[in-house]
Amino acid sequence: MGLRGIGSFIKYSMFLFNAIILVAGCALVGFGIYTKTSSAGVTKFSSILGSNLLPTISLVLIITGAVIILLSFLGCCGAIKEVKCMLLMFFFLLLLIFLAFLVGGILLYAFQDKIEDTTLNQLRHQLLESYGTDGEESVTEAWDSMQKLFKCCGVSGDVNSSDSWAIYKLASAWFAGQSVMTAQQTEYVPVSCCKDPENTPNVTKCQGVVDKRSIPVIGPPVIDKNQLNDQLYTEGCYTSLRNMITGNLNVLIGVGVGIAVAMILGMVFSICLCRKIKNDDDYYDECD
Repeated sequence: MGLRGIGSFIKYSMFLFNAIILVAGCALVGFGIYTKTSSAGVTKFSSILGSNLLPTISLVLIITGAVIILLSFLGCCGAIKEVKCMLLMFFFLLLLIFLAFLVGGILLYAFQDKIEDTTLNQLRHQLLESYGTDGEESVTEAWDSMQKLFKCCGVSGDVNSSDSWAIYKLASAWFAGQSVMTAQQTEYVPVSCCKDPENTPNVTKCQGVVDKRSIPVIGPPVIDKNQLNDQLYTEGCYTSLRNMITGNLNVLIGVGVGIAVAMILGMVFSICLCRKIKNDDDYYDECD
């Protein structure tokens, strides 16, 4: 017999809930396949973040999406067909995902300093050793794309850091490779660090080709505002990305809490529906 009253409400709420996460699962699988196979977009950054990082992330996205699709299938069928074993499998699978979600968040928080140090070291190594050198076009393209996208220059820090725009002239193979040029022609930062890369006078000012009294020719540190260069991005890319995440931290926390609440509601609904199916079966058995 079909469920009635509150049981019917829980049943169709479960069905709707799982229909939504089915779409999310398909989207994750699709995005995972895209990042694994596409030669553009986020895949450009694999050369500077480590060759195995993005393929691993792509695989995790595909597996996670597949698990979510299986989860939604169990939830939809278990709810609409009132199959208790499917609902129990849905509950335990969702519980495992919730625990993994929780443990992953704890580990990310606990090892955030180590993750930051490893990422910074990888970025520095790729910029200093590979940017602008022969045979490392993928690294150069990745750095140029990142600096344009995040409006940054170098690895980390602000205008007074030796790790942001100044890292190019202080220690990079790209800058050292310009020894064949005269002093007047030396470019102190790449074009991708410039705010207006299409305007030649602005680019030459940005790169320190014409103005020798401001950064990037002098400094760091910058001791006078007249030494600033209004055509140059001065914040490191890691710092720029971190500031962007920090600025949207409330949104990210809200999304995380929303996902956790949705998981808890899914588990509660599945158990309630199981109990309701059992109670209704007992009721109808007594009537018979």
